Amino acid sequence: MPRSEPESELPQTRRWISRSCHSCNSKKIRCDKREPCSSCTRTGRPCVYPPSGPRKRRAKETIIADMASRISGLEKSLNEARNQGALISTIPTYTTASLTPSTTAANSDDLSERSNGGILVQKGSSSQYFNEVFISRVIEEERNIESALTPPQTASPQPPVVSPFNATGILSSAFLSVAPASFYPNTQLAVRLWKIYVDNVEGTAGFKLLHLPTDEVKVYSTINDPSTASLENLALSFAIYFTSTVTLEDPEAHVTLGQDRNTFLLQCKVGLEQAFAHGDFLDRPTMTGLHALAIYLSALRVHNRGKGIWILNGLAIRIAESLGLHRDGERLGLSPFQSEIRRRLWWHLLSRDGRSGEDYGLQNTNNLVPVSEVSLPINVDDTDLYLEMQHLPAPKEGWTTMTFSLINIGLTKSIQKLAAIAASSTSSSPPSEQVRANIIQENKVRIEKSLAHCNPVIPQQRLTITCSRFLLRKLDFVTRLQWALLQRAGTPVDFATEENLIEALAILGPRIYNEDGMLKQYTWARKAYPQYHVTMYVLWHLCVKPEGPNIGRAWEAVEPLFSQELWDESTIGFGPKSAVLVALKAKAKSVRENIQRLNPGKDARTSDSRSRPVSGEGVSVYRFEDTGSDDFALNTDIDEWPNWEALVRGFQLDSPNAFWQGGGLDGT
Repeated sequence: MPRSEPESELPQTRRWISRSCHSCNSKKIRCDKREPCSSCTRTGRPCVYPPSGPRKRRAKETIIADMASRISGLEKSLNEARNQGALISTIPTYTTASLTPSTTAANSDDLSERSNGGILVQKGSSSQYFNEVFISRVIEEERNIESALTPPQTASPQPPVVSPFNATGILSSAFLSVAPASFYPNTQLAVRLWKIYVDNVEGTAGFKLLHLPTDEVKVYSTINDPSTASLENLALSFAIYFTSTVTLEDPEAHVTLGQDRNTFLLQCKVGLEQAFAHGDFLDRPTMTGLHALAIYLSALRVHNRGKGIWILNGLAIRIAESLGLHRDGERLGLSPFQSEIRRRLWWHLLSRDGRSGEDYGLQNTNNLVPVSEVSLPINVDDTDLYLEMQHLPAPKEGWTTMTFSLINIGLTKSIQKLAAIAASSTSSSPPSEQVRANIIQENKVRIEKSLAHCNPVIPQQRLTITCSRFLLRKLDFVTRLQWALLQRAGTPVDFATEENLIEALAILGPRIYNEDGMLKQYTWARKAYPQYHVTMYVLWHLCVKPEGPNIGRAWEAVEPLFSQELWDESTIGFGPKSAVLVALKAKAKSVRENIQRLNPGKDARTSDSRSRPVSGEGVSVYRFEDTGSDDFALNTDIDEWPNWEALVRGFQLDSPNAFWQGGGLDGT
């Protein structure tokens, strides 16, 4: 018999391996499928292959749970990295840098030029840029407010939160092993949410985007069979369901959804993001997909006022331009129906963009409103439009679902006109108050003409009446103060009048008390844009003139705004603009506490016998005298507070859509 050879000399037989090892699979790199593979050999990791045989598909619930776990882990890692970065520097450095050419001058005249250029608040390698005059001047003159924007490093770290309101997921990569349709709700819930969207959102709160007769076919076709629906229709459906859920209060949401509200919102959010990712939406955008993005961002803004929303709105405008929406469809040879639908979407995006940056101290640099060649949508109902039409119908005189949106757009154009006049004025040639009053009056005539056909008994039309008049009232209030300043009429403290405070409280009042039960279903949208400017005026008044007959009402108005509207659920805190208001509120509170400490038994409405006026004849601006006490006493010299000139000059002229979204529902 032949001699047996040693085992080591026998030829090696390599078994065929069909799948990558666990390590390469987790890192998404190519595996050469050796035993061990070259990647694991090089890094010294154990090389383990999955068992042979068919892959085991995980249940849908397991996939969602795994995704939530991964997101939580990622946010935790990011939070830890942020905290570690904050510990690098033990001494925070704050810098306000002018971004205009004339940065070397230090006199008061140069101050206006410098703040008009913007400032940069830096802390280590992190920075925050502000170019809205209002907030940049406050930060520049109030160092304690600047510190509020960069909290001390000893602050407790924010716990990681898996939030359905995080905006960055819109740029997610596709989960190739999970179909977007797997996140779709059951049929009964989907039908219910579509009806809620039609009742609570579309064409009611200044939110007119869809053409219901055609788009409901897309929605119901998707509900009928999500697995065969197009990715753009899936995205539209998820955006609608997300928005419908946002309009519901928690008790109602639990009954409607049969589950936790935020859990369902996260499900819709991931479904939308995956539909975009699988459809390669950024490189291959569609009109239906852009409608989905516009609807989603409008709803997300209710709970997330982070900078990402402003950036994504700019992304939506860029996508719209890539689809040619910045050119009127009629000039492009499109059908009357297509042209009209494109006009609705284009003007919606422009009107929203005007306000979005206000929360972050960034003025809108988009000049598309005054130069846009796109015609305005016409005042007709959806039933007046159909695909095969050869000509658009004549605009209706009465109320339609487009009426409120058209009022908003008209105010947007007027606001741009007022802003241009203010920007072109100089100290030697201030703008005419009569010009401003004429523009306001023109808007009033146009709005009242539209409202004359509204029936206040019908909630949708009642909303149009209430909010349209509110928007005009707020615009008049803000621009009146700005024009008076530009004309150099009186001293800065002259603006701290009881008349101005009463008007500001009248603007905020309906928003706070929300007494109109017929409009309750639309109050969800008012959370999208808190009334920063009017709130800032009230806080400034409380700081400079802390005593008076309406001070109690002012504090009653401020408290619910902070507890209900300035809080950002996506960050579990306050955004940059809200932080400035928080700092101003702290100052106002200190002034009130010192008055109460120095005047036992008297409230802030009573004159303080131990205080004296510091400036302005007959103006109640006080500096507290040294009482010899070791207690903290706030010096309220007018020079220490933000100059009212800086505050009023920075009143950004809000876009009308911002008014109804932040303020349009203030009238409810």
